[in-house]
Amino acid sequence: MTTTVRTLGRRQIDPALREALARVYLGAYGDPALPESRLDAENFVHSTLDRHARRAGFRLVVAETDGTVTGYGYGFTGRRGQFWSDWLTGAAPEDIVREWVGDHFELADLVVHPDHRGQGISGLLHDHLVAGLPQEKALLATVPDRGPADRLYTGRGWQVLVPEIDGPKALFGLDLRSRPAE
Repeated sequence: MTTTVRTLGRRQIDPALREALARVYLGAYGDPALPESRLDAENFVHSTLDRHARRAGFRLVVAETDGTVTGYGYGFTGRRGQFWSDWLTGAAPEDIVREWVGDHFELADLVVHPDHRGQGISGLLHDHLVAGLPQEKALLATVPDRGPADRLYTGRGWQVLVPEIDGPKALFGLDLRSRPAE
């Protein structure tokens, strides 16, 4: 099996790619047998992704294994005035907000279809997504449970900034200035 990763801009998100991303999203987050899960996947590719793709610094990476989309990751420049950045301002300690929030890269989602997990695809997606970013800092939220996502991020230098920011989720930060030159 051969996996490749492509970096795309918003204008490259065509109907076939939307359909493929919806399949990955549904496989990772939903139950294909439930109509509401299919609606969530459609909402993601036609509303959420479109809204995020219009933001400055948008970057989408897509993994294909033997010609089939098996995962994706994306993010954009996080700024004050955006929902999550403003929410963090009220939820995180003041020193964290001052140092990390605003003009950061917001890693919004990184997903691998369950049928293709354990093959190193998430690491490939992550590395392509953060390679050469112009921002100095990156933020994301995930559960710090020593599971696959936690291991991926901490293994690549992310640190927990706030242990409980959104229920069981922690706020993770990556200082992009400390990454080796590409």
